Amino acid sequence: MRKTKQMSTLSRRDFLKGAGLAGGLAAMGLAGCGQQGTQASATTAAATTAGAHTVTDMGGTQVEVPTDITAYADGWYAHNEVSIMFNKAQGMVATHCDPKSYAWMYKVAPNMNQAQTMFGKDFNYEDLVALGPQVVFDSTDSLREKLASANIPLVNCMFKTFDEMKKSVELTAEVFGGGAPDIAKKYNDELDKVLSDVKAQTENLSDDQRPSVLHGNSVYTLNLDGTGTIIDDWIDVAGGKNANTESTTGNAQATFSMEQVISWNPDVIITGKAGEAEKILADPAWADINAVKNQKVYVNPKGVFGWDRYGVEELLQVQWAAATLHPELFGDLDIKGKVSDFYATYLDYQLTDDDVERILSAQDPA
Repeated sequence: MRKTKQMSTLSRRDFLKGAGLAGGLAAMGLAGCGQQGTQASATTAAATTAGAHTVTDMGGTQVEVPTDITAYADGWYAHNEVSIMFNKAQGMVATHCDPKSYAWMYKVAPNMNQAQTMFGKDFNYEDLVALGPQVVFDSTDSLREKLASANIPLVNCMFKTFDEMKKSVELTAEVFGGGAPDIAKKYNDELDKVLSDVKAQTENLSDDQRPSVLHGNSVYTLNLDGTGTIIDDWIDVAGGKNANTESTTGNAQATFSMEQVISWNPDVIITGKAGEAEKILADPAWADINAVKNQKVYVNPKGVFGWDRYGVEELLQVQWAAATLHPELFGDLDIKGKVSDFYATYLDYQLTDDDVERILSAQDPA
């Protein structure tokens, strides 16, 4: 018997139509600009000005945002996929994700091509303001004060755990309105079910039965993920334990020494870069590590966003990781079918068999 529930093949578009919400994703007409939410009072939270409403972002700041969002910017890499899930990036005027680094993102959501790539170290604040976003999504508050001076609200969507992730998804849906809250509920319900199903198989594993897992965006260059991250969360749910016991909260670029890796001696290595598994297996410097000795070095799947890193494909990551760490418990898992169903249901995109293989191998589209 299959140990994890097969995801519904109902498409995102059909789901919206069935709920009578198809028109809610493309709201027309401009709303007045919101004011910086830290100043919002309890009265404002209960009754906002016409054409606007107040949300509380992931940093706890009350932010007044327009009711009808037709132009917005995404300053956090991972959040772009959340926006795509809700509106196919319609109305996105600025993004942190360039088409070369995120080829699947632009293939699945061609509206991304209408957005200007900015943010980062060469970011020009005036260029962003000139695009006229009604709201900016980000993972920090660093731009809040500047944006407030231009009457542009900033919504901090940062999360580090699955519980926070669900709240962040709901928050974004609340900002977009229309049919977005229904999509958020469907996604969060599915995530809860997946987490519950996987935990049912892994939560009673003893410490000895849990392999130590070294994960990183680029393991070969020693860019590794530690505790205080959603990576640590999915490793635990999938029945492993993080080999890196140091906190990397808020530092996606944290690097470590080869001596530390050797001392951790992980049972499994998962890297976020295609081609690195082969490099690790062939490099004598890694030869004495258990994961290399036992040929348990893998590349993490990557589609619209890396499955492992804060995008909505975390729903797939948990299942893939569990089956990778414990094939004896998840032998019936049809990960290829789940990838196809996920893209059809939540990203409104039909993958080919070759597309699925490429995503599972962290390769760009053909």
